[in-house]
Amino acid sequence: MAGVCLGFVCGCPVTTTLPTKAEIKEESLPGGEGKFYLYVPSTYDKRRPYPVVIACHGTNPWDDAWAQIREWAQFAEEHEIIVAAPVLGGTHGDIVPSVTGQIEKEQADERTILDLVSRLKAQYNVSEERVFLTGWSAGSFAVLYTGLRNPDVFRALAIRQGNFKADYIAVEPTRMDRWQPIFIYYGNTDLLRPESLECITWLRDKNMFVEQLEVPGSHKRLDVALSWNFFKKIAKERPWIRLRTAKVDVKNRRVVKFWCEAKPAYSRIVWVFGDGEQSEEEAPTHEYAQPGTYDVSAKVSLRGAKTYTRKVTVRVGPPGTAAPSGTPSEGLAPPG
Repeated sequence: MAGVCLGFVCGCPVTTTLPTKAEIKEESLPGGEGKFYLYVPSTYDKRRPYPVVIACHGTNPWDDAWAQIREWAQFAEEHEIIVAAPVLGGTHGDIVPSVTGQIEKEQADERTILDLVSRLKAQYNVSEERVFLTGWSAGSFAVLYTGLRNPDVFRALAIRQGNFKADYIAVEPTRMDRWQPIFIYYGNTDLLRPESLECITWLRDKNMFVEQLEVPGSHKRLDVALSWNFFKKIAKERPWIRLRTAKVDVKNRRVVKFWCEAKPAYSRIVWVFGDGEQSEEEAPTHEYAQPGTYDVSAKVSLRGAKTYTRKVTVRVGPPGTAAPSGTPSEGLAPPG
């Protein structure tokens, strides 16, 4: 089948030729709330897990979800990546809404993005430890708000020439995980260069790991390969360790089950439950004597590698009480 190069669409024009081996799908989330474009490589094999990239668009009419998927699709085919580009409402760099209005839009975008990831995991064999979030220009608002708030979902973040306003990134420090790497790259004459630099400083002040790259040029669309190369390097060189928790006894909210997911696999783990007790079981169930909030740590020794420490905060209630409204069944907090 011959390749086809589509003309201009609503958004910043992208010259990437669309792939010919698989189609770009336009789909809606359950209930019709949220639309996205999806590219699944023609080589997809449900017997093996695939990495996922969620691409956040910038300001319309200079960018949109369709432009993002066109930009990524051929690259995704060549590198065997599942790519999705959701339609978002809080990614505008030209119109400056109130802080409250912007955060409301970002909250809606967060629901869209997380629902999208859940949808992909239900339909495809997704590599849990290789789900990444990236965005161009004002797409950085969605990347920072959703990505920083959900480090257990997104292994790493990448921003191309991003807008930045600190007031828009209303992320509780307890939600941020300094083990989540972030890549920010921009042109040396880019109008958004000062905002990129401000974003880098803001993140580093919060002890986040940020890698930056300045290249020649202005506000042109820098190569998506730079984002992917960063993601691939992180997946290869840095361990992925996530502590999970669940309440397992509806009649006793002081009982919590713990387990750890890690790539590469770990050889030994020591849990410290925050109440003076500890365990070397892989997936212990622990009962707290008193209700309250506990900082739990785990020392995880990877096979053939060094030991890493991670923390998770759990809240437990007295026997016979339900979990507080909004209490998650699992959590992740920055390590101490």
